[in-house]
Amino acid sequence: MKKTVLAVFLATISHAAFSASLQDQLSAVAQAEQQGKNEEQKQHDDWVAERNRRIQQDNQRRANAQAAANKKAADAAAARQVRQDKHDAEASQDKKRDQGYEDELRSLEIQKQKLALAKEEARVKRENDFIDQELKSKAAQTDVTQSEADANRNMSEGGRDLMQSVGKAEEKKQSSWFD
Repeated sequence: MKKTVLAVFLATISHAAFSASLQDQLSAVAQAEQQGKNEEQKQHDDWVAERNRRIQQDNQRRANAQAAANKKAADAAAARQVRQDKHDAEASQDKKRDQGYEDELRSLEIQKQKLALAKEEARVKRENDFIDQELKSKAAQTDVTQSEADANRNMSEGGRDLMQSVGKAEEKKQSSWFD
């Protein structure tokens, strides 16, 4: 850059030296110097602007990369949440299904117990009926036995009374012949 300024400066001086006066030459040198400074400042400003543009691009690239990473992380978190929600919903459905099945099993078990109890009650009732019939049969047998015993007793008492009467009649008969 300095070489360019120097070349411009020397070209201006040589050209001006041949064609102008000292004042014109000084003015041309000052103008060339100013042009060199302006050119140097412009190059510096261009370099700073380019550097700032690159920094801005790098910052934008980093921001874009960070935004993409954040979006990717958010998408992954959302996908995980969806999977977790789906898993939770399936687990909840499984739990409800299992609870329904267990409730049904308990209901069936209660029905079995009720049926077993009703069966036992019916068996006990039948046994009670059999016991009642057996007791009635035994009572009837007892009544028959009692009736037979009463009949036998009545017959034996009747036979005894008859024998006593016959015996007394015989005694009277005998005593009346001797009297």
